[in-house]
Amino acid sequence: MKSHSSENSYAVIKLSETVKSYPTFTKNTKGWINYDRDNLLPQRIIELNNESAINKAVIDNKVTYICGTGIKEGEYYGQPNPADDWDMLIEKVAKDYVTFGGYAFQVILNENGKTVSLYHTDFSKVRVGEVNEYGVYLSFFLANDWRRTYGKFAPVQIKAYGAEEMQKGVPYLFYYKDYEPSLDYYPVPQYYSALNYIEADGLLGKFYRNSINNGFVPSTIITMPSNPTNEQKEQFQRDIENSYSGTNGANSIVVLWGESQEIKPVVTSYTASNNADLYNNVDEIIFQKIISAHRLTSPTLAGLSGSGNLSGNANEIINSYVLYNETVIHQLRRKILDTLSIFTVNNGYSKLQISDLDIVKELAADAGL
Repeated sequence: MKSHSSENSYAVIKLSETVKSYPTFTKNTKGWINYDRDNLLPQRIIELNNESAINKAVIDNKVTYICGTGIKEGEYYGQPNPADDWDMLIEKVAKDYVTFGGYAFQVILNENGKTVSLYHTDFSKVRVGEVNEYGVYLSFFLANDWRRTYGKFAPVQIKAYGAEEMQKGVPYLFYYKDYEPSLDYYPVPQYYSALNYIEADGLLGKFYRNSINNGFVPSTIITMPSNPTNEQKEQFQRDIENSYSGTNGANSIVVLWGESQEIKPVVTSYTASNNADLYNNVDEIIFQKIISAHRLTSPTLAGLSGSGNLSGNANEIINSYVLYNETVIHQLRRKILDTLSIFTVNNGYSKLQISDLDIVKELAADAGL
């Protein structure tokens, strides 16, 4: 949110307003239901995650725990489609599920008229279309880029799985989302409450990058003795930044011209090093809020440094992993496998099973327990 004044030019950004308490879903005139006001919530989530090293690490490790060591050895469940095996499909589905709170895949009846093939569909590209009075999905829309939905980029409509009797070779979309009160059409990720902190993590990264680009030198205030035109001000700003910004700008010589001692620019150093503790504290708060939103019992389990270490706190880490696996990971995995097993059973195979990572044994062995 920006504010402007005729005398001063400045911007005020209110981070508390950048992420609403809950997104808004409304149907537009084109036939689909918007995924938040601008229909781009999944795209914003992707962008924020790509800028937050902490959240990306947690998501990646969550997916690793869900997938475990892969499909249980000695069992055969067929193949979901000619290109993927079950491990590949489950990993794609798990990544969508952890990132967005939902997942989707296309179901196609094979030529034999009995078995089906499953193809993963990027959840961020799906929008809900028709819904009946009972809240049952009848159709969806798919688009590679929801920022461009015109001409050759127009979304493609696809029927929902279960909306009609399946026909050979026709794709139907199976759509799953976690239940959340008041959210009828789309999910929000488990960590949605920490989205402000995830954005702040990305902003801190940009702050440190700018510090490096500015050579870690103190900020400088230059007071000019006159008030030139806006064009002259902009040119002066560009000249100063081009000459003294960046890592090569440190220890550069500044030459300022003036008519006399009384009429000359004034250069004032503004040292922000006293704020170092403030930035470190903010960094720690962001870290704690993000891992809390993921219900992470120990930051070590996400590949992040924390108080735990193998030499001193192996028992603590083992207990954290067991608790996290039982209360979070198994629940997420069960929902994925229960869905996919509907189709393996219909294809004549047994329900899918995944083997856990044997982290407890490895941690105990490394710690000499």
